[in-house]
Amino acid sequence: MNLQELNSWMLYVHPPLAIASYVLIFVFTIFLFFRKQANKKKTKVLGEAALVLTFLGLVTGMFWAEIAWGSYWSWDPKETLTLLLFLSVSGSFAAYHEGLLRLAKWISVVSCTIVIVNALSSVIIAGLHSFA
Repeated sequence: MNLQELNSWMLYVHPPLAIASYVLIFVFTIFLFFRKQANKKKTKVLGEAALVLTFLGLVTGMFWAEIAWGSYWSWDPKETLTLLLFLSVSGSFAAYHEGLLRLAKWISVVSCTIVIVNALSSVIIAGLHSFA
């Protein structure tokens, strides 16, 4: 990637969406573990927002990859981890929506773990997103 792609307008769209989704995944997980009946609606909205922002982060990343590298998908470790994150957040939200609270909690813990690994992947795993 050269400086032109890094200075793309996507820099102002994709990273903020990804970071917001990471934060919402953690907040959703906290609400799952410490929810009260009064927070049920907030928990649902947080789950929906985390799911939508994770999806939008994945899709905008694909568009930026097309601009920068000429391919929507390269199976880069960060791309793959983000797909796995989207699937785990989807599973957690689906479990919550179906009333399987215990399953939703533990899938959310897995999602939080994936967020941490994904955030660290840029410095510990070689790939297109690598800073090393």
